[in-house]
Amino acid sequence: MTPRPLLLALVAGASLLVGAASADTFTYRNARYGTQASFPAEVFPERLPAPEEEDGLGWAAPDGGELYIYARPNAGGETPRSLVAARAADDDVTYRRSGDSWAVVSGYRDGKIFYERYLFRDRLIHSVTFRYPPSARRVYDPLVGPVTLTLRARPID
Repeated sequence: MTPRPLLLALVAGASLLVGAASADTFTYRNARYGTQASFPAEVFPERLPAPEEEDGLGWAAPDGGELYIYARPNAGGETPRSLVAARAADDDVTYRRSGDSWAVVSGYRDGKIFYERYLFRDRLIHSVTFRYPPSARRVYDPLVGPVTLTLRARPID
């Protein structure tokens, strides 16, 4: 059973994303790896420079928030559990969950909150990552669930 505060936060976040969808939702699609996710464009107006690897993109907000959508080859045979364990060894992890083909990890790194959702598909690891200052929690906390749940790993053409 989902705790009531968490359920209310997810409903509120979904309402924000639906409201943003009617305003200006952007869906990023990576043709190389098939990664896809959607987010309210007005929250992250600045597109960051594309990496040379063409594995994803990032966006920034004036208040220090960042959003990254990307994929990478799973060359080392990582599993959702091993990925979460590695993150916990490197960062102050406050939340972690994993299944057979997905993982979620959240906590603090370099003075910012991070929240990451991963999908493991076809020798690739797809991800949506939020990073934001604790002072901006009221802006980003309601978006984390709805945005990360849009993450899809589409077959590559």
